Amino acid sequence: MPKQFFISIFLVLIHFTELSACKIWAIISKHDRSLNIQSQDELLLINEQLGIYFNQSQHNANGWSILQYPLSPAYNEISVYRSALPANYDSLNYWNEMLSVFNDFNSKIAIAHLRSATSGASDIPNPHPWIFEGEKTFSFVHNGGASKDLLYDIITENGINEEWLILNPPQTFGAGNWADEGWSAVVDSELIMLLIMKMITAQGDVIEGLNTALRLMLEAGINPYMLNFVFSDSDNLYVYGGSNGLKILETEGYYSIMTTPPASASDFTWEPIASNELVVINSNELARYPTFVVLENDNSDLLTPKSPKLFNPYPNPFNGRISLSFDVDMLESSSISIYTIAGKKVFDRKMSPLDKNKGEIYWSPNSSSASIISSGIYIVQLISEGITSSSKIMFIK
Repeated sequence: MPKQFFISIFLVLIHFTELSACKIWAIISKHDRSLNIQSQDELLLINEQLGIYFNQSQHNANGWSILQYPLSPAYNEISVYRSALPANYDSLNYWNEMLSVFNDFNSKIAIAHLRSATSGASDIPNPHPWIFEGEKTFSFVHNGGASKDLLYDIITENGINEEWLILNPPQTFGAGNWADEGWSAVVDSELIMLLIMKMITAQGDVIEGLNTALRLMLEAGINPYMLNFVFSDSDNLYVYGGSNGLKILETEGYYSIMTTPPASASDFTWEPIASNELVVINSNELARYPTFVVLENDNSDLLTPKSPKLFNPYPNPFNGRISLSFDVDMLESSSISIYTIAGKKVFDRKMSPLDKNKGEIYWSPNSSSASIISSGIYIVQLISEGITSSSKIMFIK
């Protein structure tokens, strides 16, 4: 086939991935003023952002949400609205909640999220923004993906110390706790948030805590492009991610952050963040920290694992769907196969770039092969970079 055909297919796949990924929108007022006090021109720009964000929701089937911080914490607490529906199916609530931010004389920060679930329960109200109550109310929204098993290993120091997870049970909306079946409902984004909060608590400083948490994740092989997030400590917005993953707009009255902003004809320009750059925004200034995390012995712009790794499948034993988590080099051909004890192949999958980014695929024997897949022990085999890793799993009908 012509080379142009493959290029076209690649561009379509990239476009689809972009459309179906989670979307972030955030805004913070300047000069310690309320978001209610904006000029007519600025309100038109905001309405344009909310309109394009609403249109993007058709590609995000797992709900939307918005969090609002007050200008004066003593006046009232933060408010959060969560929906299990895409915004375009929930339009009345979407516009009522979004516009209420700009009708409130005590609003200073708003953070919204359109969810396209890549891990955890997908039929619950959008759990973003994740909230952590401490001396302040911290929040976190994320666009990307990471292996839950890998994050668990980082948080617990490879399973040695689970105290932080015990102290902070997950928000799964009734789908279970860390143990047993609850793990499948846990979302990778919350694990990232908990890792960040563990490091902030240990360091006693937000910037240092973010730096330590990100260094641990990057050293484990998670790419910045899978870590696009907006984090808040009630006073500031901390924006991080891969190259062009999030963009920032500054006007006279506010800063806006979006994953995919509108192509506006206004005089204002959306500035993208660079890969591995942290941008800190408060009501008085914007500060940039280029190359926020410096890794030892890092001679590459591609922050990839040094060697492929297959994590423990979960749950195991299983009788429905099993999660197969891994870390592989983005540039290497990689595959996962499953064999019976007798050596018969029952599953084979060559990893796509999206699979590698997510670091997790699922196998459901009952979905299509129930007649030939019997209860028993099977061997999972990961092949990447010429290296083979394997693990035993037990299927129970």
